[in-house]
Amino acid sequence: METCSPAALVGLDIELPVGAGLANDGAPPRVGCSRLVCEACGAYVRHADGRVAPDKLPPSRHVAEALHASTDPASSPHLDGSAVNQRSRAYFCRCGWASVHLGGWRSLGQVDAPWKCAGHEARFVEAPEPPAAAPTKPVAPSGPKIRLDYALGVHPEFATASELRDALLGSYPDAAYFEAPVVPLHRDDVAPAWGWVVELLRRRSDWWAAIGVALQHAVVDGGDLARTAFADLLADYRDSFVLLPWAAPLAATLPNVRARGSGTGWGHPDLRLETIVRDQTAFASLMSERGEAALLGHGKGGKIVVGPLSNGAELRTLLEETARAGQFPDGRDGPWSWLGFELRTRGEWLRDELVRHVDALDGSDEPQLFAWLDWVSEEQDLWRFVPTLERWREAPPAWSKTPAKAKPRGWRRTIRSAYWPGVETLGDVARAALGRSRAQLATPPILDLPALYAPTSASER
Repeated sequence: METCSPAALVGLDIELPVGAGLANDGAPPRVGCSRLVCEACGAYVRHADGRVAPDKLPPSRHVAEALHASTDPASSPHLDGSAVNQRSRAYFCRCGWASVHLGGWRSLGQVDAPWKCAGHEARFVEAPEPPAAAPTKPVAPSGPKIRLDYALGVHPEFATASELRDALLGSYPDAAYFEAPVVPLHRDDVAPAWGWVVELLRRRSDWWAAIGVALQHAVVDGGDLARTAFADLLADYRDSFVLLPWAAPLAATLPNVRARGSGTGWGHPDLRLETIVRDQTAFASLMSERGEAALLGHGKGGKIVVGPLSNGAELRTLLEETARAGQFPDGRDGPWSWLGFELRTRGEWLRDELVRHVDALDGSDEPQLFAWLDWVSEEQDLWRFVPTLERWREAPPAWSKTPAKAKPRGWRRTIRSAYWPGVETLGDVARAALGRSRAQLATPPILDLPALYAPTSASER
């Protein structure tokens, strides 16, 4: 007997086989599990098409028993059959229920029910050969998972590309209520369901390929909601353009899928994926050709800093000028916050140069030391700085005992990392940064899915 890996609940846009002979193995075309059994009540899980469970809480025993015994559960008054749920599917046993709203996919790990796959006679389909440009690495995760706190009820957690795919598909638990792939941030505010991907892009450039492949699978598996979430991600967030190598070939198969809006201006006037990717491609080309940087608000008095940026010497000039200015634009960014966007648009040479520059900091240039210890609070690619931070821990520099809430002359604010828990000195900041950088190294990207569409080389960086 084979078991589904992963076992999942699916909406009406993904096949749910009849009978016991088909198991899902994670390779396309994916299928829902038709042999779910409850470990609590022992009953096989049934389903009703075009219906959802009316509550996230378990039903009463009487309701659950009546629903499971019904000969026509789709007409049961215990399930919601309103028009908005015509592409949904309700699942239920004798003690619990769950739903897939508006199509798509939910792995059992995203369902609050003690269900498991009871086994099938044969696997559904052999996994296809992955493209040569993106080989998979079938390695089990060995460290802790990445966890992001994004919105109410949305805390994606993953250590592999396949887990990231499932986290994407589980990122809009209230889509039926909002009738869109959005999540509540506060009482009156909602955000795109996949907006948390941008935080991952900024923190972990080593995960870009895994993110791109996971997005391909999530969009193919997730139906209309996933397609809209994908379009929203590309249209609303400037940093999403780094995913072009994986997003462009996928979008080419869905040219007329529309975003709900555009926070970047990409995609106007029709907001179609074809138009969004056209604009992203033009933006990427422009960024690759520019030879200077324009840093708004990072100069003395909040003025713009403009200068060439095509090599290590020019990078060091901008780092020095913005560190001495000590500005905190908008009260959220620090003196070196401009680095994040440049790291995503300039390519690997700038990342390498930044690591070398930080490794040479010895405390003689106080503004630059403070600027970097402030910037670590953003945790962007901290894993690259592990050797430097380890060296500082083994041989604490003279500046280690400097109070973290001190600031260089002329600076507007104290460094943001001074407010990390337990931080009193600059040495404490460096030690805390080392712990966070090691945590990033403990979750290396595991590409355990094949690319469904070969990445385009023109946009890779």
